[in-house]
Amino acid sequence: MRIGITGASGHVGNVLCRLLIDQGHTVNALYHADQTALQNLNVQLFKGNVLEPESLKPFVKGCDVIINSAAIISIHGDPTGIVFKTNTEGPKNVLEAAIQAGVKKIIHLSSTHAVLEEPLDTPFQEERPYKTAQYFAYDYSKATGEQIMLEAFRSNKIEGCVVRPSSVIGLFDYKPSEIGKALLDFYERKIPMLPPGGYNFIDIRDISQSIINSIEKGRNGEIYLLSGDYYTLKEFAAIVTKASGIKTPKTVMPFWFLKGILPFVKIYGKLKKAAPIFTIEAITALKLGHPHMVNDKAKKELNHVCRPLEETIRDFYDWQKKRGTIK
Repeated sequence: MRIGITGASGHVGNVLCRLLIDQGHTVNALYHADQTALQNLNVQLFKGNVLEPESLKPFVKGCDVIINSAAIISIHGDPTGIVFKTNTEGPKNVLEAAIQAGVKKIIHLSSTHAVLEEPLDTPFQEERPYKTAQYFAYDYSKATGEQIMLEAFRSNKIEGCVVRPSSVIGLFDYKPSEIGKALLDFYERKIPMLPPGGYNFIDIRDISQSIINSIEKGRNGEIYLLSGDYYTLKEFAAIVTKASGIKTPKTVMPFWFLKGILPFVKIYGKLKKAAPIFTIEAITALKLGHPHMVNDKAKKELNHVCRPLEETIRDFYDWQKKRGTIK
């Protein structure tokens, strides 16, 4: 098949390209600006923007399937409105372009942040209520974008399904992602102490393969939770040590302390002309990280599998060493 991927230069996008090529598919890769992650890949490159409908027309032409992974991830709010705009108008534009071009199916990448984490004492499954405008901008934007896609699928405008990854981690993380930055900071011993809480982590290769499986196996209008396993940050750091041999901190600071120093962290970031080292969004995500995400539906219908986190982290560091990012 010819498969189009929006956000192809991102972490999920570039790994999807690699796996699809390996499995014999032809790939149309839409990137916005930086194409580093796509260098030397046998893809047809299209420079464009999901906010510019005209730029999508040549990209979608001839595609059997579109995988919509284009999004802006933010733990720093949305001061300019670009996060909400990209994550809501983008899906609308991709939908319209795909329908006009006669694309057979769309796979839309959403996020576990699109729905409510609480209550934490009941299993986290696909049916949780959506977050609304009172929540963080990124979370609300992903909830809105997902609903736009689902309405089109369920009203038979086009066939498609939604996948919701948890925290994605692993190799080919070029930018890098927030979790990729944290892994590099652990390695370089830049993290003096640990935040409390934790999250559910899934290997980039595992979610990418499940997304590819959803092309044939994903049912129209359905949502699939692509989660892995939950780890506290203390457990996560211990696995980093085991996988890399690097010593990691063991001291865990309470939430009240981290919230208390947030104003100083912001000031320090402004003085250094850099993003704050942590934000209220990041703290809240760890505090509300659900300990029991249930991916039974994806396992049953998409053959979703989850490799051990130690393998993922070890492969990440090996890849960074080959790139020369770390020694």
